[in-house]
Amino acid sequence: MAHTLEGQNVDLLKRVRVLIVEDAWHVAKALKSTLEQIGMHVIGPTATTGQARGLAAAQRPELAIVDINLKQETSYGLIDDLHEQGVRIIVISGYAAPPVTKDNVAAILQKPFSGSELITTMNRVVASTR
Repeated sequence: MAHTLEGQNVDLLKRVRVLIVEDAWHVAKALKSTLEQIGMHVIGPTATTGQARGLAAAQRPELAIVDINLKQETSYGLIDDLHEQGVRIIVISGYAAPPVTKDNVAAILQKPFSGSELITTMNRVVASTR
């Protein structure tokens, strides 16, 4: 039987290792909670690119959800590095069209987004790699 959240099948996402890079604690906490509910292996969350690089090296995520603007820095270099490591990246941003290299990201979600939008996007990204 298929497992669902917000009416969507989440079986494809179970046990997927996902790194969360988000500096707004309430957003990071909500993401972590939602992703753990559907059975994903959450790495982080972290609010800095340095910590994100360390976690990525140690735990080898398959997917990363990355905010562009972090408190003291932007994540453009991190996005490039993760892409080079084969990590599929979903950018989350307040910008409608963040200035990222489209070839380096699997998807872009504009804040605010719903849990349903996130799950749909993650399903599409994970399905495209399997």
